[in-house]
Amino acid sequence: MDDTTGDDISKKKKTKTPYRLIPLYGDLIKVKQTFLLVFSGIFAWLISIWPNPALSSFFWLLLSLFLSVSGSTLLNMYIDRDIDSIMSRTSHRALPSGKLSPRSVLLSGLLLSLAGITLAGIYINITTMVVIFMGLFFDVVVYSIVLKRRTRFSIIFGGISGGLPVMAGCTAVTGSVTVLSVLMTFFVLCWIPMHILTLAMIPENLENYRKAGVPMWPVVRSQEETIIVITVSAVLSTIIIAAIGQVMGFSHSIMIPVYLLSIFMISLSWINIRKPDLDSIFLLFKVASIFMAFAFIWLFIAKVVSTP
Repeated sequence: MDDTTGDDISKKKKTKTPYRLIPLYGDLIKVKQTFLLVFSGIFAWLISIWPNPALSSFFWLLLSLFLSVSGSTLLNMYIDRDIDSIMSRTSHRALPSGKLSPRSVLLSGLLLSLAGITLAGIYINITTMVVIFMGLFFDVVVYSIVLKRRTRFSIIFGGISGGLPVMAGCTAVTGSVTVLSVLMTFFVLCWIPMHILTLAMIPENLENYRKAGVPMWPVVRSQEETIIVITVSAVLSTIIIAAIGQVMGFSHSIMIPVYLLSIFMISLSWINIRKPDLDSIFLLFKVASIFMAFAFIWLFIAKVVSTP
């Protein structure tokens, strides 16, 4: 005779095997965002190390960045779980929907963050370890805990954390902070407001931020002012990517594809200043997403082509 009770069966059904937890945590670490940040760091490394890439260096940088970025994202999810439960775009996530406990997400975030920092210090260099730590500090403490719920300027400090994986990619090669690494970091910093604010201006997201009480720029300021900030972000990103090309010794002709995409992006921003339109704002969000990735890929291609 089976002695299993109804409560036992219920507990067994609720027990999540490890392979079932993978997609839940995959959702929480924001795979696309994590990939983009790790991608930028890896391409900064490729640009800095070419033409002598080392497989072991690549592996440890990839692992350190992935663990630390994933860890910081989990910590942000833990901090923002009350906001996420209010917003329709995020309420289905594993933490606000109750599929994962806050304690497990907090511990996982701390463990992954610590692992990423430690591996960087042991297998790469101390400078890179410090840069990765600073990225975590700005993202979790300065951005999420201190500023996100208080000021629209929080995205600037969030941008610093978004740019530090690029600096980590450079310092993993050089062991020190260089002019090129600073310019690449500022490129991402200037790009992030354009990326975040175009997404925030989509009506559904805008309403969600209002409901959650998050003072995003289009929530607390006018649409026109927000689009001006987006345009400034696009212009500054273009200026800095041009400066990066000059520091790397590239001619303006080899940078033409990046310049053309920049002109298109700035034109979309300018059009929306004069006549805001939801479709063109969403197109600008897509173009901005492509721009950052394309810029790093093209810089690497230019480096390969220019290397004797």
